[in-house]
Amino acid sequence: QGMGIWDMESELHKKLKERAVEYLYNKSCWIAKPEVDCGYYGRYDVWGIKNDANLMTYGIECKVSKADFKNNRCKELKLDDWIERDVDTHIPANLNYILCPEGLILPEEIHRRYGLLWFNGERLVSKKTPLFNEMTDRRKVEIILKFLSSRQNNVPLTNNGK
Repeated sequence: QGMGIWDMESELHKKLKERAVEYLYNKSCWIAKPEVDCGYYGRYDVWGIKNDANLMTYGIECKVSKADFKNNRCKELKLDDWIERDVDTHIPANLNYILCPEGLILPEEIHRRYGLLWFNGERLVSKKTPLFNEMTDRRKVEIILKFLSSRQNNVPLTNNGK
């Protein structure tokens, strides 16, 4: 079996994903998982949903370099387009974040629909609040079903699970 793109993931990227999962659980998410396919949007590094009255959803993209951050531009354009055209069937999360090492990306570099989280070596620090995106409950359930029906739910959340 050859090496896939996920096999080449850096240790820093893995650590950021682990911290993002912890962050969402600390925000009272009922599900928080890495590598969640959200259909047309693509795959989030981490996606979570709260078990509250609104079923609030979160999507986190982990970035370890400026080049990696610039690769997110396509997703930003998709999100803008769907919201402007009111295409709720494609919205991937109520709140979207970029997570990076402290200082790598500045708040003013972040797209208006995304928040910014910095990892300072110990904890995540919020540097910018994202805009809220409306999503139907049906769309949220579709993402959960996609996750549950795919092989990605066999991926361990952390190295502690070994």
